[in-house]
Amino acid sequence: MMDDLALMDNAPMPVEGAPMPMGGPPPMPPPMGGPPPMPMGGATDNPLAVMPPEAREALMQPDEGIQAVLLARLANMTPEELQLLDAVITPEVARVLMKLLPELDALVSAVEAAGAQMGQAPPVNPGAFGNI
Repeated sequence: MMDDLALMDNAPMPVEGAPMPMGGPPPMPPPMGGPPPMPMGGATDNPLAVMPPEAREALMQPDEGIQAVLLARLANMTPEELQLLDAVITPEVARVLMKLLPELDALVSAVEAAGAQMGQAPPVNPGAFGNI
């Protein structure tokens, strides 16, 4: 028995991150005391891949809450800031932004409809967002 203890004292310590032998202690939690990352079955590259098609489609629909926040933020911008924003966002960038934030498409449509109701002519040289 004494020989077994002597052998254990001379055993090399495992290197952090190296696989432990079967039956070894569980892996240490990451620094800062956070929980270890959860395995997602290969979905870490694309979390949408594990979602059912209906959930993915619902995720890409405009959200009224987000739309209200965006509208409030636009209302807090100065006319100069809005003109600058409209001038620098190209139609290509606008398409990508509208894919990221489908609420923008609804906002642009609402602004255009409100302008038409008020009898305003469309801008001569509109930017990507139609001079919101």
